[in-house]
Amino acid sequence: MADKKKQGLILLAVFVAAAVIVSAFVHAGEDDFLTDPARVTASWQVEEVWQNGKRVNRSLILIDIDKNGGFRLDNDDRGEEQRGELKEVDGQLRFVGDDGWIYDIHGRQRQLVVTARKGEKEETWICQRYSYCRDALRTEEEQQEVFFQICKRALNIEDDTERNLYFLIMNMMDSGCPEGKAITAAKEFCIRGRAFVWYAEEHGIVVTDEAVEEYKREFAKIMKETPRAFEGYDVGLKKVGMTYEDYVQVEAAAHRWDVYESAVYRKYLAEQEDLGEDVVRRFHHTKAYQELKVELYDVIERIKEEL
Repeated sequence: MADKKKQGLILLAVFVAAAVIVSAFVHAGEDDFLTDPARVTASWQVEEVWQNGKRVNRSLILIDIDKNGGFRLDNDDRGEEQRGELKEVDGQLRFVGDDGWIYDIHGRQRQLVVTARKGEKEETWICQRYSYCRDALRTEEEQQEVFFQICKRALNIEDDTERNLYFLIMNMMDSGCPEGKAITAAKEFCIRGRAFVWYAEEHGIVVTDEAVEEYKREFAKIMKETPRAFEGYDVGLKKVGMTYEDYVQVEAAAHRWDVYESAVYRKYLAEQEDLGEDVVRRFHHTKAYQELKVELYDVIERIKEEL
C-alpha cells in the first residue's frame, strides 16, 4: 500500500501547506499533548527518527490523520499498513497498532510529533506536513473510485478550461483542501497557462494544433505503457466507461498550456531565469487578462453549483 502512495495515484499538482518541523523543541520537552485530531489533520511524512537521543535512518514513513480521528500509517520498515481510530488515553491521542506498537500523538501549533514504542523500544518521529487529508480510513480503491467518477463528470463538460478547472477543484477538495483554497489554486494554474499562450502569440512563437494533439497522444501512450506508475487506471477507466484518450481529454486545456509553456521556455530560458514569473506578471497588465477574469468568474460560478 505504501508503494501505491509513493507512486502518486492521482497525478495532480497537489497544493501543499508545508510546515517545516524543527526537532529541537522535542528534545527540549516543549511539545504538548493533543486531544483534538482536527489540530493535526493532514498527511504527514516522518522527516526524522530519534532513538536514545540519536538520529537514526529509517525508510519512508507516512501518516494520515483526519478530523474525525481516523489514522493510517504506512511504514516501509515493517512492510504493512496500519489503520484505525485514534483514542484519547491519559489526556492524549493514541493509536495501538495490530503489530503491538503504540503511537502517542503530540504537537505544537501546526507541528506533529509521534512517540512510537513497543516493549523496551521507543522512537520519536518528527513529521512534516505535505498535503491535506479528508478521510484517513478510505481505501486506495475507494479513493480511486471517486477520482474516476470526477473524471467522468468532467469529461461531459464541453469547454476545455471549465473542464480542467472542475477536475482540479473537485480532486483537491476530495483530498481535503478547503473550497476557497482549491478554487484559488485552480484559478492561478489557469492564469499561468493562459499567460504562456498569450506570451507565445505576442512573440511569434508558433504552436500548432497538431503539436498539441501529438502531445496528448504521446501522453496517453505513456500511460498505457507504464502500468506501474498508473496502477489501477486501466480498471478504473473501464468501470466508468472511459479510455486513456478520454482521460487525457479531461485535462486537454492543461496539456495545451504545457505545450505553449515548453515552446516559450525553449526559446527564452537561457536568457531569463525568472521567465515564468515574468510572463505571468506581464499578462496581468493586458486586456486578455481582464477578459480571462470575467471568463473565470462565470466558470467558477457554474462549478460552485455542484460543490
